[in-house]
Amino acid sequence: MKAKIAITGLPKTNKTLLAAALSNMTDIPLIGNKTMYEWYRLFGFSDSKPLEWKDMFLVAVASFCERAKNEMLFDCFISDGASFSELMWLKTNFDLEKNQNDMVESLEILCASYAARRYDFIIHTGNDDLYVQFYQRYQIPYKMYNSVFPEQSLKKISKDIHVPLKNSVESSIYQAKSTLFIK
Repeated sequence: MKAKIAITGLPKTNKTLLAAALSNMTDIPLIGNKTMYEWYRLFGFSDSKPLEWKDMFLVAVASFCERAKNEMLFDCFISDGASFSELMWLKTNFDLEKNQNDMVESLEILCASYAARRYDFIIHTGNDDLYVQFYQRYQIPYKMYNSVFPEQSLKKISKDIHVPLKNSVESSIYQAKSTLFIK
C-alpha cells in the first residue's frame, strides 16, 4: 500500500522522532521542510526585531508551497509536519485584525483542501484545541497519539496505517535518535 502520512502537532511533541522512526520502520521516504529559523534567515528577518503577522504570513505561504512541491515528488511519504503547520503557528502567535483574519482564513481553506486530498493519514501528537478545531471544521480525518511514549505510539500507528514493517519499533527509534542526535 502506498501511504501519504503527515505527522502534526505543536513544537516539542516528538513529531520529528516519530516521523523518522516510522520512516525507518516502513522504508517510506521522510519529507521535511525548512525550520522556522531557516525561513527567518531566508527572508532576512532579524532575531532582534519581533516578527509582524505579515512576515509570518509570508513564511506560511512559502512553507505551504515548498511542502506541496516536495510532497508531489513522491507516491508515498511521511511528512514531518503538514501543509498547515506554519499556518497553525501563525494563528497561535498573533491576534489578527479583521482584514488579516480574512487573509489567514483564505490560506487556511487552501491548506485544508490540500490536506484533505493529499494525506491518507494524519497522525497528531498532542491534545491541542487549535488543531482539533481545524480537523473538525474541515472534516479532515486524523488520529491522536501520545508521543510522550514513542514506542507505544509507534506500535499503535503501525497497526492503524496497515503498512508492512521492514524494521522493529525499537531499532527504528534507535536509528531515528542516532540520526537526529537525540540522547
